[in-house]
Amino acid sequence: MSNRFTAPEKWVDPWFCELSINDKLFWVYICDNCNHAGIWQVNWPLVKFHIPNYEFNHEVFNGRVEILDEATWFLKKFVLFQQKISSVNDLNPLNKCHLSIINILKSKGLVRGFKAPKKGLGRGQGIGNSNSNSNTGIVKGEFSFEDIYLKYPNKVGKKAAERHFLATVKTDQDFQDIQTALKNYLASERVKKGFIQNASTWYNQWRDWVVPPVKEKAGIEKYIRED
Repeated sequence: MSNRFTAPEKWVDPWFCELSINDKLFWVYICDNCNHAGIWQVNWPLVKFHIPNYEFNHEVFNGRVEILDEATWFLKKFVLFQQKISSVNDLNPLNKCHLSIINILKSKGLVRGFKAPKKGLGRGQGIGNSNSNSNTGIVKGEFSFEDIYLKYPNKVGKKAAERHFLATVKTDQDFQDIQTALKNYLASERVKKGFIQNASTWYNQWRDWVVPPVKEKAGIEKYIRED
């Protein structure tokens, strides 16, 4: 997982101070585990592994979290804080990182049409080529490895995982399938029991999980050996 900024001032923020211990831990958890666009892929088994018996109360986080659907949440101010901007409209499609964020937010219906800046890359923006349209900043043919990788709980073998991703995810359907596969895998009994493959192994076999096994065969020792 890439490095990200944290806000030490939260420890004197009245809202944060009034949270219960479990709500504080949950907030830090989703801030650490959302992707770089502020999208958190809901995974209650993993949450309750870290915070046993946690009960979520939406009213506590109202205004900070937008529940897009039962499997996807959006942390509204995450991108603004991480990218040091005042609005998502300040994202620059000429910046490769910003372009990836724009693409993800567009896919979730959270933003519409961006215009490329008239000149320069702007504050805090990297340099690099992109496949964006110069007028709209819409990405063509780009699938975010990081978007999927940040949701995977075992980060061992990132370089190999990325190679497998690039070799197997080449179409919109492939990208949808790997998201389905990951959702099925994270909901599986073996993951709930803590037997999680290295990223390098899972990305090489992710298609096995597009349709979950009819029955997870006994003997999870097999999967321990694979890792």
